[in-house]
Amino acid sequence: MRRTNAAWVLGLGALLVTGVPIAAHAQVYRCTTANGSVAFQDKPCASGQQQKVMDVPGKSPPGYVPPPVATALPEPIASAFPAPVYVPPPAPLPVMYACVGAVNGKHYLARLPPAPYLAPLGVMGYPPQSLSHAYGPHGGAGASAPELSKTRIGGPRIATGMTEVEDYCLPATQAEVCAYVQKQYDENEHALHLAMRSEQPPLARRAHELEDQLRNCR
Repeated sequence: MRRTNAAWVLGLGALLVTGVPIAAHAQVYRCTTANGSVAFQDKPCASGQQQKVMDVPGKSPPGYVPPPVATALPEPIASAFPAPVYVPPPAPLPVMYACVGAVNGKHYLARLPPAPYLAPLGVMGYPPQSLSHAYGPHGGAGASAPELSKTRIGGPRIATGMTEVEDYCLPATQAEVCAYVQKQYDENEHALHLAMRSEQPPLARRAHELEDQLRNCR
């Protein structure tokens, strides 16, 4: 009995592998000879053989779509590098102007170009004049010297011997601005070390602001 079952399985497999055309439920003939050997075929058994007709599944019906094969999603691969840490950009450097004084020729940095101002003609290289000549006779309508010492913007000259001048300024280079900010930082650090505890918070905030600006200079 065990041999018969094995022969049945082998014979049915051979029939399917050989590509014998069968329908959705095809008939297969199990033929047993007189000596007990079993064979499977798609046509009736020969005369003298014991025959048994079997129904086996054939090709899939038209339009049949097999279900998709479940596939396991790949596990995420751990990165060998740590996630990048966001570093905010540095605070921008202040806009500065490199200027040369029209009267004294002194070089300095300023946040804004200074406004025009009045200067004595004698300081600008013109022949000097006496105060009585410049400001008029005693009791006259001339302006006093303290009034003339104040900076004036625009307008005509208010007395003889004065002229309107303007310092010469250009946008400062990054190196000049960095040097200016570094000086401000050093002076603030010196004041922070000498300050009392109650005076330190605003100086510490200023130190942080200047240090953030100096990141542009490294």
